[in-house]
Amino acid sequence: MKIKEVQSPYIYEIFNEMKCNHIKSCGTPIIESVADGVCIHFIYFGDSQTKTVHVLGSFPGWELQKGEMTKIEGNQIWVKSFKTDRPLASSYYFSVNDDYGDNWGERFKHFISDPQNPNKMLFSESPGDNKKENTELSYVSVNEPLLSMDISSKNPKISKENFKSKVLNNERNLWIYDPIKNTDTPKNLLIVFDGFQYTEAIPVANMIDHLYEEGKIPPTVMIGVDSLDRFNEFNGNEQFANFIAVELLPWIRNNFAVSHNPNNIALCGASLGGLTAFYTALNHSNLFGNVISQSGSFNHKKTKVDDEQYWSVHYLETQPKLPVRIYMNSGRLEMDELQKANSLTHQTLNNNGYDVKYELFNGGHDLLWWRESFLDGLEYIFCID
Repeated sequence: MKIKEVQSPYIYEIFNEMKCNHIKSCGTPIIESVADGVCIHFIYFGDSQTKTVHVLGSFPGWELQKGEMTKIEGNQIWVKSFKTDRPLASSYYFSVNDDYGDNWGERFKHFISDPQNPNKMLFSESPGDNKKENTELSYVSVNEPLLSMDISSKNPKISKENFKSKVLNNERNLWIYDPIKNTDTPKNLLIVFDGFQYTEAIPVANMIDHLYEEGKIPPTVMIGVDSLDRFNEFNGNEQFANFIAVELLPWIRNNFAVSHNPNNIALCGASLGGLTAFYTALNHSNLFGNVISQSGSFNHKKTKVDDEQYWSVHYLETQPKLPVRIYMNSGRLEMDELQKANSLTHQTLNNNGYDVKYELFNGGHDLLWWRESFLDGLEYIFCID
């Protein structure tokens, strides 16, 4: 995917009130077809207090300098234009009066959505906590239909439970969806990492209902698992994997009518969550027969033997084939190292005869795409023959 900054056609224009109102009514960003691709024009309407504006996201990227917008002479209007040669979809943010330097944590706290863009995702970072404001995420789609946005919400009842672990000597939140209480057949089981993310931002309960009602998957119970320290627990951590296998799974079986067949059990996660789903399943393939890895951070775990080799590739090359089915994906706008790690992992899986499906999507390390691709992953691993 080729993306480059182009001179905005609005730089030298005079914006009167009528034109401003017209752009606001049409919505932003403005998408323009050109001979060799599509131009995307980001526009921000500031005020007398606006000194700088940056646009950041999977597209156009996370480099401050690259995302700095240009103020139109004589106006409080800021613009930035890019051209792409193929379809894409991405979430993005504005950072206004950005003086946060290298403090990205503070920068994320002050990101704002695009006030003129009607395309938004609205969700809570802390589901069930009415004291915290919802997160509002703007997105742009260029010739890329987002089918997951059309799934109707039925407000499924998702319960939250505090789980105390003896293995890890700590406690964490679980997010639970059990859609069908009475069934003659044990239900499939889906365990997702970063569980809070798969409640509203990625509405897994609605997606389970949608695929079940279409007859594409069996009844499925979701258990979402939160983390206290993602970079430790989700980075190929043997103790955490044991917690899932020897403590959490027996608890689930004791409390829900789920199948004991590994073929009906899946682990799922995005980014580091995708890595830990893969790691846990391969180390406990007698219990977990399926993996959904979304933009899996396979590049974060290297072998102790060779720091340049990814753990996933080394493991697959040195171990017998395991009975694990895998759906994995990554985006064309993700960092090169993550794309390389996913591609090599997929290639090694193929070479060793695994049942694996790998998809490249037209976006980046982006919640928008993890939502969009989840349906494909769930249907692939739990499809009814």
